Amino acid sequence: ILWIIVILQHPLDSVLSEGTIYFILAGVAAPGIAARFRDTGISRIGVTLTSPIVGTTTFISMLLAVFVLGEKLTLLIMLGAVLIFVGVTLLTRGGSQVDWQKKDLVYPVAAAVLFAVSTNMRKIGLARMESPVVGAAITSLVSLITLLAFIVASRVRGSNAWAVDLDPRALKYFGFAGFISSIAFLLYFMALNSSYIVKIQPITGANPLFALIFSYIFLRDVERVNRQAILATLLIVSGIALIAL
Repeated sequence: ILWIIVILQHPLDSVLSEGTIYFILAGVAAPGIAARFRDTGISRIGVTLTSPIVGTTTFISMLLAVFVLGEKLTLLIMLGAVLIFVGVTLLTRGGSQVDWQKKDLVYPVAAAVLFAVSTNMRKIGLARMESPVVGAAITSLVSLITLLAFIVASRVRGSNAWAVDLDPRALKYFGFAGFISSIAFLLYFMALNSSYIVKIQPITGANPLFALIFSYIFLRDVERVNRQAILATLLIVSGIALIAL
């Protein structure tokens, strides 16, 4: 979808610029390798522990933006980021049903770092190629190639961890999800191109709130809204408001 937009709106020679290498590196880091580490973390230590750890991506991204890109971190932005992180952690809390070992914590930690590095690489790339759609297209393509490499490698090792067994009835849902994800990815790059990481990253990290809302609308048999969810919502909304000031 992103490459269709690029072909229709941009000359292909615009794809090759000084910023291209940064988008390639960003795509390898995340979602590419980072997604693999995150999913491995979920399988080994569970969603309950993995989600908050990966959620620290926001703070790592902000710190890198301050020290590497020279962005300014205000007290309101930091306080807003903390409120959002606490709210997201409350939303993802629950009893872990997975037996895990401390060494397995390396997977979500590595995922958080790679997601943060990717964010900063994207910002650097956009400073050298002011075309969010081209940047998003390159990053997503490289990530796809990286993930396919993991699939091929696992097949070579004889592992069934990445075996594809897709129910045709699920295609319409994955197809729609892919379309929405493409638009979201493009909007993220547009936001990153027009503002600072320290302001954008905490807000995008609030996505579990919207996941909960839509889950309650479409999956009422699965999701329940309780006091913890309400408190988490208030914290996240308050955090976003502080960052927007």
